[in-house]
Amino acid sequence: MGIETTSDGVSPSGTTPESEGSISQEETDAMMGPGGSVSQDEIDALMGFGGTAGDPSQEADSRVPERDSGAAPPLPGTSGQSRVASLDLLNQDRITRSRMPTMEVLNDRFARSFRVSLFNYLRVNADILPISAQMQRYGEYIGKIALPSYFVMVSMAPLRGSMLFVMDPYLCYAVIEAFFGGNGKLEPKIEGRDFSVIEQRVFNKIIEHAVADFSAAWEPIVKFRMKVLRADMKAQFVSIAAGPETIVGSAFDIEMDRWKGHFYICFPYNAVEPFREQLVSGVAADQSEMDPTWKTVLHKDVQNAQVDVSVLLAMKDIPLHQARDLQVGDVITFEHTHNAMVYVENILIGEGDYGVSHNHYATRLTEYRSLNEEDILKVLQFSREGVDNAE
Repeated sequence: MGIETTSDGVSPSGTTPESEGSISQEETDAMMGPGGSVSQDEIDALMGFGGTAGDPSQEADSRVPERDSGAAPPLPGTSGQSRVASLDLLNQDRITRSRMPTMEVLNDRFARSFRVSLFNYLRVNADILPISAQMQRYGEYIGKIALPSYFVMVSMAPLRGSMLFVMDPYLCYAVIEAFFGGNGKLEPKIEGRDFSVIEQRVFNKIIEHAVADFSAAWEPIVKFRMKVLRADMKAQFVSIAAGPETIVGSAFDIEMDRWKGHFYICFPYNAVEPFREQLVSGVAADQSEMDPTWKTVLHKDVQNAQVDVSVLLAMKDIPLHQARDLQVGDVITFEHTHNAMVYVENILIGEGDYGVSHNHYATRLTEYRSLNEEDILKVLQFSREGVDNAE
């Protein structure tokens, strides 16, 4: 039995050709009901919101979210939406790769002065080129230095800690050849070689010149009072920091006629941390200018310092024979005084009134005495000699 269409294009079923692929709301509700067997993805495909129903590739594409190509992959055991990285606040790397322009300027000053010192001592022209000045771990820095090298530990007063001056084996050989008049034709024997006492004396003289030149180069930042502590050919005996600690290390390439070697200088980063702004800013401030960071730290430390305070209420001079006859329970009479003398670490700072405050004996400072350097030095001298200065 055929189906006839009318002239207006409507079929006997009452649907138009354009609406043959559509689904009514009642049919949708029936399929989504408890007895329906059509999934939501198939409904979306039939309604035109997704790919063709039954196409596995398009169904999979519709379920996989897009991921930025530069994003980090998810951690094992976590979902794709969770990107959590562990953070240990107690073991963070403090090393920064930022340049330190001021440090480079200071190394250039040192290189020029050290070049003159080497010429005056060895009578050999030396070309000194600063190679690097950066912060890194102490263990990594020492591990790159060839052995046997000559390590010298130097104090950094007035700063805390010590610094290290290192002459690598090739520079040691170059200094020996230049000092004793070698021609440089023989190949240096580096491995398994120890330095003699005479050679170490020559190295110590070179280090003394280096220490003096380094102090002069750093004078715009801080005035060092450096002193050589000890020297050795093994780094573990002159260690200035732990392996993971951060140090500021500098390397210099030294070439003298036919010889060439490296010179190293390193010191803990904590020692020069108050001057970090000056080292990074590229401006070597004058020593007369006070660093605000250093001022703040010094003010805080002074406020937290503990000192001994004593108050002298009265005093009386008595003859020696009377003092010799004093017994337990004797009473010494003296005139009433209105002012009490206040001492801090045995240094008289002023006078005040004494009395009672909140059921405690107390003194109120009414007159302050300005101190001078002579008073402080006098008290320090008495303290060394074991004399109690009460005047």
